[in-house]
Amino acid sequence: MNRFSFVLVVILLSSSFLMAQSMNAFNDENENYFNGGFGMTWIDGTAYTTFTLTPEFSFGKFGVGLNIELLFNNSEGFKFRKTGWDKGAGALRMIRYISWGHKTDPVYTRIGTLDGAILGHGFIMGYYTNQANYDYRKIGMALDIDFKKFGFESVTSNLGNLEILGGRFYYRPLAASGIPILKNFEMGATYIGDFNPDNRKSTHDAITEWGLDVGLPIIKNKLITTTIYADYAKINNHGDGKAVGIMAYIPNVIGVFGIYAKLERRFLSAGFLPNYFNSLYELERNALPADYYGIDDPTRSVLTKAQYLDYVEATQGIFGELAGQILGKIRLVGNYQQNENVKNSGILHLEARSRDLVPNFELKYTYDKVGIGEFGDVFTLDYRSVAQAIIGYRTFKYLLVSMVYRWNFIYDEETGEYKPIERVMPQVSFSMPF
Repeated sequence: MNRFSFVLVVILLSSSFLMAQSMNAFNDENENYFNGGFGMTWIDGTAYTTFTLTPEFSFGKFGVGLNIELLFNNSEGFKFRKTGWDKGAGALRMIRYISWGHKTDPVYTRIGTLDGAILGHGFIMGYYTNQANYDYRKIGMALDIDFKKFGFESVTSNLGNLEILGGRFYYRPLAASGIPILKNFEMGATYIGDFNPDNRKSTHDAITEWGLDVGLPIIKNKLITTTIYADYAKINNHGDGKAVGIMAYIPNVIGVFGIYAKLERRFLSAGFLPNYFNSLYELERNALPADYYGIDDPTRSVLTKAQYLDYVEATQGIFGELAGQILGKIRLVGNYQQNENVKNSGILHLEARSRDLVPNFELKYTYDKVGIGEFGDVFTLDYRSVAQAIIGYRTFKYLLVSMVYRWNFIYDEETGEYKPIERVMPQVSFSMPF
C-alpha cells in the first residue's frame, strides 16, 4: 500500500467510526451537566479508591468545567495520592476550563485546559493540548477577537510559567469594499515560541517560529463555506515550509448531518516540521529516545524535538482531515499527515463521541499516534501513543456506570526518562443534565 492510499484509508476509517471533541465546527461543549461519582483506578499496578466531581455549566456564551479527582491508595491505609497536587497547577487543577464563546465567534477565550488549540490553518500550531501529562495539568489561555476588518488569535500554554506563547494577527484589506468573494480575502502573520522547553531558566534553548498566510473563502454562507489558502512558515535557525490547501464546511444538511473536510499539499525544506506545536508536543519538548524519531545515531541516545530538526531532510507531504456530525448524536474527526520518502513520519489524530445513539450509552474516544510507518503501527500502543476511551451506561435516569481507560507517557524528572502511565477506572457516577 503506497503512502497516498494509506492516507485515504485512514481518513475513511476515521470518518466512519470516530470523531472530534476539539473540532470547533461541531463543538457542543456548552451544555449543563452535574457529574460526580466514585470507583477504582489502577496506576502502575497500584489500586486507588477514586472520588470524582466533573460538572460543566453553561450560561449563554459563558461556560465553566471542573475536574476534581481524589485518589486514595488502597494498600497504604487510603493515603491520599499527592501527585498532581504538589506542583504544577496545584489546587487550580480542579478548574478544567472557563470559557466564553467558541473559536469561530467574534470573541472567544478559554482559560485552563486547552483541547485542540489551532492558530490560522494549523500549519504551525494544530490540535495542540497542554494536558499531555494528566497528573500535572497546566493552566493555559486562548484569546481570539475578530473586529471584522482585522483581528487576532493568541495562545499560551501555561500562565504560571513562560513556556509556549504566540499569536496570529490577520487583516482583511477589502472587507469594506463590498466586492463579492474578494471582500473576505484575509492575510495573516503568526509568531510563536517555546521559550523554556526544558523548564530550566539557566539554559537558552528557546525555539521560535513565524509564518505568513493568505486565505480566500470562495463560498461563504449559512449552508456552506469553502476556502482556499496558502501558508509559509520558518523555524528560526532551521528550515522553512510551504503549504497550499482547500477546506470546506457544511454545518447542517437537512438536519441530518454536517461535514468538514480539508486537504493540504506541503513542500518542506530540510530542518522544518509542519504543525510543530501539535497534540503530542508537551511530551516531545523533553528528551525522548532517538528511535522515537527513527534516528539511528550512535552519538545520540536521546533527542528533543528541537534537536531532531537537525536530522530532518527536505521532503513533500500531504495532510488530510475529515470531520462530521450525524443527528447531533455522533461527532467524528480524523486527520493524518505523512512525508514522502521519510521513514515512520506518519502522524494520526482521531476522536469520537456518541451520546444516546444507542439508548442509555455514552461513548468517547481520543487517540494520537506519531512515528507511523505502516498500517499496523496505528493499532499499537507504545511511547508514541496517547489514548483515552470512555464507555458509560445509564442504568437509571441520573446514574451512569462507566469504564475509563487512559494511556500516555510522562517524563520522570528523577530518572530523566519517560515511563508509561496506564489507568483503568471503573466508576459509578451521578450524572444529571439541566
